[in-house]
Amino acid sequence: MMVDYDVACQAVQDENADPCLLALIAYENPDFTPNVASHPRAYPGLLAWIARFGNEEAKKIVMRRLSTESNPLSLSSTQEDSVSYTPQQAMEVKDAFVQHDIAKNFPELRKYLAQNPNCYAELIEWLANLDDPQINEALQKRRAVQEQDPTL
Repeated sequence: MMVDYDVACQAVQDENADPCLLALIAYENPDFTPNVASHPRAYPGLLAWIARFGNEEAKKIVMRRLSTESNPLSLSSTQEDSVSYTPQQAMEVKDAFVQHDIAKNFPELRKYLAQNPNCYAELIEWLANLDDPQINEALQKRRAVQEQDPTL
């Protein structure tokens, strides 16, 4: 059963909307993904899903939230302290949530994340805008690999 258009309109404007309803709206009504991405009750997993599968406008909103909010996609503080990643994981991870976590909370791994062929365009753009020499070098390596094998 699809979410009714009027119900979707009301939900994205209601700051107390059920997060599960927001997820259903984003899944069934792609035109609403920017509104869902902007919603204060959009939970980290939903934002990660939107970053991976949403339309371009929604992806940009998620990236803006990632760069401006203190920890928009991070784990709880007790879990965050115990989470760590290796350079190899940063270069191979496919999960958008983990990519965001690495980009936001592990600056020393960004140069490895930049080489990951699974990162979507907005994350690569965000990394490039950091204008870090090590990240820029990693992005050049990434481009060279993609030119050799366009299927990556």
